[in-house]
Amino acid sequence: MQAQPLRGAQELLCINAEKVYDWVILQSSDSTTITPGASGLTGIGLPAGFNPCASGIEDLAVSCILTDASGNPVALSSPDAVTFEEIGTRTSQQFVVDGALVTLQDVSWIKSVYVVLEFTGVSGVTPFIITSDPILFEIPESAFLCAPEGTDLLIRLTDFSCRTRVNCTGTTLTSLDIFINVCQSVQTFANVTIELEAEFCQPRDIINEQCPNPVIPPQCPVIFPANGPVMG
Repeated sequence: MQAQPLRGAQELLCINAEKVYDWVILQSSDSTTITPGASGLTGIGLPAGFNPCASGIEDLAVSCILTDASGNPVALSSPDAVTFEEIGTRTSQQFVVDGALVTLQDVSWIKSVYVVLEFTGVSGVTPFIITSDPILFEIPESAFLCAPEGTDLLIRLTDFSCRTRVNCTGTTLTSLDIFINVCQSVQTFANVTIELEAEFCQPRDIINEQCPNPVIPPQCPVIFPANGPVMG
């Protein structure tokens, strides 16, 4: 006899999912100073003749663009906005939280973020837009997380800001400072199979709809998921 699904009622389901073991929001900052060589700021891909301190340049503005390693702009939520590598070995340490003894793991990683600088302004009477090569920021970080053996690390950016400062002595460029501030979502997770009671979703009706609703494959709730051993 074939068991029939429970139409219009809840069923006991087994699904694969990612279980989050810990989740924190961390803030970090970094800075770098770029000094010009004999050819100006060519070290970050700017034209050899470009001098942001030149007397003929007006309305100079420098903005930061979050990019991937190739210099392509990326959205803040994009997986390409940040890359990371876990380093070292996770070590456990006990803490007392709200009167309870909790064992957490010390997790360390290096986070990589790429930024492209965009220079805009007017040279004489000619507006210009000049962009740099991607500039890499590598930020070492660590945190105590619930991260037992078998869990993975996931990092996503939640906020990004950047400030720049062009340092001039007269019409001579002496250095360029870049300051970044990053907020990130840090999670530890593992793939698990969970059991829950749920109802199958159906799409809502649309006026003059010609397509039938998708058919849910028949289930076998008598044998799986089962509350106990099946006797032969």
